[in-house]
Amino acid sequence: MPKHVSKHNSDKIILQSDNGSELSFNGSLSSERSLYDEDTGDLTRLRLFTTEKGEYVYSIVSGTGANKERRHYVISQEGDLYRINDGRQTLLLPPEMLFTAVFGLCGIDAEKALELMPAFEDNLRSMTG
Repeated sequence: MPKHVSKHNSDKIILQSDNGSELSFNGSLSSERSLYDEDTGDLTRLRLFTTEKGEYVYSIVSGTGANKERRHYVISQEGDLYRINDGRQTLLLPPEMLFTAVFGLCGIDAEKALELMPAFEDNLRSMTG
């Protein structure tokens, strides 16, 4: 969980992931959205951060009560490709594969990914103009 988040100033942010990695960076919260699944009772919190280095950090926390799954991804553009790192592995992908990769790494099934896709796209669009 971020220790301190400000929308206007760069702060030290620390995110934990269930894959055992910890991500620490200086940045700010750019966008945040929560989605509730009435069928499962899962609440999914999507957060997009901008780092001082110009990278994007996408944080996804989902679950119910104390049973939560936490993931984070550092996304940076390299020419026509995107580099995605989850703290354990790195992928270099064309833009059309970006969404598929992030949702796959999160363990989000195809049906749930279709529901989350608009929020993910909106968050990235708000950052990239």
